[in-house]
Amino acid sequence: MKKIFTFCFFAFALLIGTQSALAQDNAKVNEKAYLKAKELRSTLKFDDNTLEKVYKAYQAYEYKFLSISEHQESGSSDYNNSMATLNNTLQEGIKNALGNDLYKRYLIINELEHTVD
Repeated sequence: MKKIFTFCFFAFALLIGTQSALAQDNAKVNEKAYLKAKELRSTLKFDDNTLEKVYKAYQAYEYKFLSISEHQESGSSDYNNSMATLNNTLQEGIKNALGNDLYKRYLIINELEHTVD
């Protein structure tokens, strides 16, 4: 719990103290990654250590996504290849964080969400 409160305080401090657009993007990336990790935790029920690993996987994904979006034209073959590689990297990071059993549950839940949409 201490880690969660510390992280929330850190994220809040980042949101308040940002002065430049780049710093605001970093804060948004961190917040987005944290919210996705928390959402996944509420669904799969895993510990704080796993939460941190999932957060880092989503954080790396969000930073790389931002970079790809800024430097490549959406819809181009380079963009599509980069996004496919990025999605595979995210899935590998989540799988490493969750382990086989939780990852299988994650895939089932993820598939159900995509069929509903």
